[in-house]
Amino acid sequence: YLVSYLVIGESGTSNIIYDYLSPAQSQKNYSAYVNHAMSIIKQDKGHSSMNKQNSSFGSWFTVSSDRLTYIILADVAMSDASAQYMVRSLVSDVSNAFPELPLNPSSPVNRNEMEKIVKSLCASFGKTDDKIYQAKRTIDTTKNVMKSNIGSLLQNHNHLHDIENASSSMRSAAQMFSDKGRLLEQKLKRRNRMMMLAAGGITLFFVVVLFMYFM
Repeated sequence: YLVSYLVIGESGTSNIIYDYLSPAQSQKNYSAYVNHAMSIIKQDKGHSSMNKQNSSFGSWFTVSSDRLTYIILADVAMSDASAQYMVRSLVSDVSNAFPELPLNPSSPVNRNEMEKIVKSLCASFGKTDDKIYQAKRTIDTTKNVMKSNIGSLLQNHNHLHDIENASSSMRSAAQMFSDKGRLLEQKLKRRNRMMMLAAGGITLFFVVVLFMYFM
């Protein structure tokens, strides 16, 4: 199914008159679809031009007619031309079946009749199992996998670069520690020699003093 969700609402309000969830779609996405559709309907000022909005769910196609806003959520595999034609066909079919509804959104709606219109349009525009569609889906899936793999390779490369930088910093720190150790060792050796010379000088001084005393 190329049409995931379809909505008809009262422009400028959060009133949804009719909505349809494709049988192929999971109910767990339904509340997200409804919330997004309500935000579109509420912001709609009644412009008759076709609008397209991309999201993680797919492409939202919107058009207004009189006081109604018509929305379909199409799969990315559905062409813009087909989606736009389907929305305009929906406007036309609903206006013919319910002539009072576009000017009076509170007028009663026969849901069975509305469902027939919607399912007929979905069957004409929104369902496919042909080889071209399957090939496109396969290509898109492969493309996404390749993007993910490339992203992982780049991330691993960055990690390796970080490890190399850390290793270089550790080598520099180790070299600095070794140099400081050698300097400290030389300093201690010089201090020991000076202490030994001082001790020898003091000993010699006492020897001379004792020698002079007994002389």
